Amino acid sequence: MWTRFLLAFSIAWSMQAQQDDPMDLLRRVQAGVARSLDRLPRYMCTETIDRVQYEPDLRDRGTACDESRAQRSTHLATSDRLRLDVGMASGGELYAWVGESRFDDRDLLDMVHEGPISTGSFAAFLTAIFGTEDASFTYDGETTEDGRAVSEFGFSVPYGNSHYLYGEGQHREITAYAGTFLVDPKVSDLVRLVVRTSRLNPETSACYATTTLEYGRVRLMGSEFLLPSASSLHILHTNGGESESRTVFSNCHEFLGESTISFNPPPNAPAADARHGPASLSIPPGLPFSVALTQGIDTSTAAAGDAIKAKLITPIKEHSKVLVPMGAAVAARIVSIRQYYGSEGAITLDIKLETVDVAGVSVRLAATPNTGHSFPKAKRGALQRRVELGTLRGLEDRSARFVFQNAQQPYLIGSGLESSWVTGTPDSRSAPPQ
Repeated sequence: MWTRFLLAFSIAWSMQAQQDDPMDLLRRVQAGVARSLDRLPRYMCTETIDRVQYEPDLRDRGTACDESRAQRSTHLATSDRLRLDVGMASGGELYAWVGESRFDDRDLLDMVHEGPISTGSFAAFLTAIFGTEDASFTYDGETTEDGRAVSEFGFSVPYGNSHYLYGEGQHREITAYAGTFLVDPKVSDLVRLVVRTSRLNPETSACYATTTLEYGRVRLMGSEFLLPSASSLHILHTNGGESESRTVFSNCHEFLGESTISFNPPPNAPAADARHGPASLSIPPGLPFSVALTQGIDTSTAAAGDAIKAKLITPIKEHSKVLVPMGAAVAARIVSIRQYYGSEGAITLDIKLETVDVAGVSVRLAATPNTGHSFPKAKRGALQRRVELGTLRGLEDRSARFVFQNAQQPYLIGSGLESSWVTGTPDSRSAPPQ
């Protein structure tokens, strides 16, 4: 009887060892990731990104890339929030402001001009690590996470195999990266993935960047598959400062049947349709008008990307002809909202106009902030007086900035906030959602 017990125990132990074989477990994880990646192009999610920036205290600037937090002292400088829709296509991740239901070929860096921003959290990291032969793996043993047993693996992608780009503009460079991931061996699912760059080129103004992604099963359309639930990005800067971004994914749903998504509409598409007004209706450039918000903005919850409501408080007129009457509803969007800390806190708000309601249809409204100055033709040889134009980014975005001094969150921007604009020439960026 004792012998039979030993034999049964031995068989059970052998089966458990086979089930927990690291190579077999890694293959199952890879297969599960592949199944999820195959389905991702059918889905989109909303991501809300909370970002904070810490500036170094002057006395600690000499400890720039020292990773020991005990040797650095920083203070909170700014914070902001972004809200975007993210989806997948064969070319990679696609982004749009929340609710636009339209992706185009804009790079995320073309939409978000300030502060740290990253792509890859939705799917690109999974594709690079588990969908190619670029990474090599190690098995690091067993541990516990939130009271459950998990297996830990390591991975590394050398410079020669890497497609990880860090930086902006001329200081954008490829970097090697490595990290770890936790797996629930019972279901062969990813639990957490940590991605860390190699030491970055000082010209990027950063030492290291670390991305941590949390994963979970999401049930959509009657089936379950793996999606990120949250991610965080931590950047240590060469001046001793730090940036932290926390992203939460929500409202994941299928494209088909729930959203109308257009990828790079053809150039010969009509300028407007029945939803956005007749194609013959156009608003000439150079016409001044004013708008006022018809809703308040809670700065503690608002995010860049949020749609906001406004109305015309002066008509848009061409000479004596009223093209759009006073009181017409205007659809606008927040393109930046940022809190500045310190002895005198401030909040900045940037908005752009998108459409105006004309006889019940939404018409594209290309407009730039009105500087209050025109550009009369000067006499030959005469010097024009200087006119403030603002930043290139502001001109490109066609956005107006408001600054609220001595403001700390929670701060409510009341309805009725007024701004002056002048109509401009429409371009592809001024097109509203299709």
